Amino acid sequence: MADKLVFDGWLKVYNRIINNKTYDILKDHDAVAAVITDEFNDILLVKQFRPALMEETLEIPAGTIDKDDEDPASCMIRELKEEAQLTLKQDDLKYVLSYKPNVGFSNSKMIIFYSKILKDDIKEKIINDEDVYEVLWMNFDEFKQKINYGEIIDVKTLIAYFILKTYYKLL
Repeated sequence: MADKLVFDGWLKVYNRIINNKTYDILKDHDAVAAVITDEFNDILLVKQFRPALMEETLEIPAGTIDKDDEDPASCMIRELKEEAQLTLKQDDLKYVLSYKPNVGFSNSKMIIFYSKILKDDIKEKIINDEDVYEVLWMNFDEFKQKINYGEIIDVKTLIAYFILKTYYKLL
């Protein structure tokens, strides 16, 4: 039996019947995120407002792949330019991992990249993104403390902590 569309917006919700039980399936977009560190091993974060929470969050830069023909690295380069005024080339991004953040109701995936840059590579402080309020660098002690105190709650940003700790031995 085919899925039945029950909501048609930027996100789409379908009903899927399996063994006489109806499941809500969310069709959303794949996304990318980047763990960016500088020569001092500080991490790049963005402060943005999240309407679902009605609060600001600190997160690693990220965005959705909202064009069918856009590859993940190109999307990440575009998002870094929009959110942080950072210009990178594809060779600057290293693929780290991908995961499915919502396996209970969605098939979308998140792809995480890593790049080490010079702090001065971000020249402009004017942000060209409607969601991001501020771009900031944070040292790892403060990053870890904000996680421990529940001030950083975003899953991809929490995963960034473990990427840096495990793969790059920075924490």
